Amino acid sequence: MTTGDLRPDDAANPAEFVDLLRQLKDRSRLTYRQLEQRAAASGDVLARSTAADILRRSTLPRAEVVAAFVRACGAQDQVEAWLRARNRLAAGGFAPTSPAPDVPPVDVDATAAPRRSGPARPRWFARPAPLALLVVATLLAALGVGAWIMRPDDEQRRAAQLTEPTASAGGPASTTAGGSASASSTPSAGRSQIRPARTPRFCVTEGRDRTGQYTKEIAVQRPCAQATPPDTHLKPVDHGLYFIEWIHPVHGEGCLTIREDDPGRNLLEPWEDCSASNWAQVFRFEPTGSAPDAYRIRPARTELCVGLRDDDTDVSAEALVEPCTGGADQVFLVDALPGG
Repeated sequence: MTTGDLRPDDAANPAEFVDLLRQLKDRSRLTYRQLEQRAAASGDVLARSTAADILRRSTLPRAEVVAAFVRACGAQDQVEAWLRARNRLAAGGFAPTSPAPDVPPVDVDATAAPRRSGPARPRWFARPAPLALLVVATLLAALGVGAWIMRPDDEQRRAAQLTEPTASAGGPASTTAGGSASASSTPSAGRSQIRPARTPRFCVTEGRDRTGQYTKEIAVQRPCAQATPPDTHLKPVDHGLYFIEWIHPVHGEGCLTIREDDPGRNLLEPWEDCSASNWAQVFRFEPTGSAPDAYRIRPARTELCVGLRDDDTDVSAEALVEPCTGGADQVFLVDALPGG
């Protein structure tokens, strides 16, 4: 592969250089996982999170990361040209102020809402669970008591619908001619399940950070049959805004909250203390128009969207907030469940 009409020497600043790298990846048609694998096969180190992070930023990547990225994209014969352009920009005062780690945390930079001040609020799983309650919860789960996940029979049909073009991020929901269903303006309050549109057999539920950098419970995608407890409830706050509340037989109630600090920045974790004034706990559901129950989930007062780390479709892929892209990984099916 060659870069074709991509000319890294024409980049006037780091943002333009990164945009060209983004175009190079798009032309390669490779996922972040495939880039990581191809880099390893070439003897390079290029973590998926590193590749994703450099394309989210507008700062100049390190030279060795640029070389590994370009080679992984299949443009081995163009590495010298990319490094030449990178070094020219660095010499002009655009060099990074400090070396970045190989697996940096995702950073939404200036698009995020202002950080809160004051003491950290307690997390949902901060207190130990009594052994007796754990035993009861385990028995209930084994007996199927309270199993509520409903997997619609038309799941494949919905998945096919969601491959069609959707409204752009931030735009209004689309409607179809001939009386076909359009997206609801808001989801129903109460007991719900939230499923990634690309992988509707999965539900958003509790899990762990696969990198091991953050050790508390967070929101991930897992098979719906394994997604409870906790139960998910949408709790109205005001004017189309909701808490995404988890209810656990042992740990009680908690609201999904955007983590603002490292490690685990931008991941979603349950907190006991829920407040309508906390922007990191309040979400709006923006209909995409691709299906009656398809939404983008967006934190209040920000231009961000909830998506899946590295656009991953694998089991236990982490949910996180990131800039809205209009991509399929930021579309979720929200199903109302009985007993809410």
